Amino acid sequence: MAEHKISQAITGKSKSVQVLLLLIQHGANGLNLLEAQHVILVEPLLNPAAEAQAINRVHRIGQEKTTFVHRFIVENTVEESIYNLNKTRNVSSVIGTKSKHQDQPALTLKDIESIFQPTLPKKTPETEDLSNEGSLRHLQPQVAAALAAERRLMEASS
Repeated sequence: MAEHKISQAITGKSKSVQVLLLLIQHGANGLNLLEAQHVILVEPLLNPAAEAQAINRVHRIGQEKTTFVHRFIVENTVEESIYNLNKTRNVSSVIGTKSKHQDQPALTLKDIESIFQPTLPKKTPETEDLSNEGSLRHLQPQVAAALAAERRLMEASS
């Protein structure tokens, strides 16, 4: 019922609907959104097939307009780790063999651990001097404490 109302609002002649926000879990089920041109993904999922299905609601047979897919990924976050994991899993699933009833390789414990591994920010000229203890003094106390703790953790693990 909800899908029918959404579809009517989008395909109607009025231009009252300019933006439609949907969760991938809901927006990927049973909708043809041929009136849309842009798909904006704001968080990666561990299931890339669900993302592909959501994108294909817009980019499908009968679409007469150019479609665009936009992804927002914040560096050094869990979301970036999930996105990178999906990229490597997609490449390995094309190269490797999958079982008969499996769309994608199973998520391993190593995969899950890699998502939550702390990643160090890429060094830039602005952050290059953060490696010495004295440079933390100009930062807010909470930030300095977090950076110092992360540094100690990285030193202990190496």
